[in-house]
Amino acid sequence: MRLWLIAGSSSGVGKTTLAEKLVEILPGSVHVKLGHGQVKSGKAPNFFTSTEKAFEFIKREEDNFDHCIIESTRLVGKIKTDVVIFLESRDFEPRSDSDVLESKADIILGKSSNAHEWRDKLGHLELPVGILKRIIRILEAQDEFLAGSRLVLKSKIWFTKDGLTVFGEGLARLLRAIETHGSLSAAARFEGVSYRHAWGDLKKAEERLGFKLVERHAGGKSGGTAKLTPKAKNLLDGYEQFKHRINHENQKWFEKFNKEII
Repeated sequence: MRLWLIAGSSSGVGKTTLAEKLVEILPGSVHVKLGHGQVKSGKAPNFFTSTEKAFEFIKREEDNFDHCIIESTRLVGKIKTDVVIFLESRDFEPRSDSDVLESKADIILGKSSNAHEWRDKLGHLELPVGILKRIIRILEAQDEFLAGSRLVLKSKIWFTKDGLTVFGEGLARLLRAIETHGSLSAAARFEGVSYRHAWGDLKKAEERLGFKLVERHAGGKSGGTAKLTPKAKNLLDGYEQFKHRINHENQKWFEKFNKEII
């Protein structure tokens, strides 16, 4: 059973709404909510005030469901999950530990992130393309709700060599998909592009960089396999680290700009 954890910077950010929408889309899924106080009429049927009771339920039902959507901020960093979604809104007073919780999230809504990043973070779940697209649309709607009418910073990062683009977001997503799915054709399908388009982008990047990014093995019943070269892994990891650091610093300056200037 895949474990999804939904947390937030405060109440009122839409954790329950998001959890319920994911349950509607994901086949074989169940919603578990961990909260405080007495269980009230109208609460979700799987509402728990005790962490131990919630864990007992999840353990007992792990063979009956494919996905468990856990709504709980207190469990961030305390249980092993497949994906953590953190909802942030500046319209509500945030928790004192929001920055720490955010650092442990895979997907952050209400801040400077985009659908391409979310697709990458969900890639290892190997969801059907149609379901993945519906989930992305739900995340986009939740992100817009959290952003409200305030300005949101958006940016792109890419590497160039001799004035030519050699690496950017598109190729990073393709390499991550190859790493996840084990072939160029499967990665192209996941990214929604033709095999020819993916192959062309890969060859162009290899020529400009001067080294191989992917080791390909043709033939066989599966139609061939592919895996990243050590240099490609280093390049991809470095790109993602740079992107995270730059976006983090840009966001800090942008929030100051938003607060003091606008």
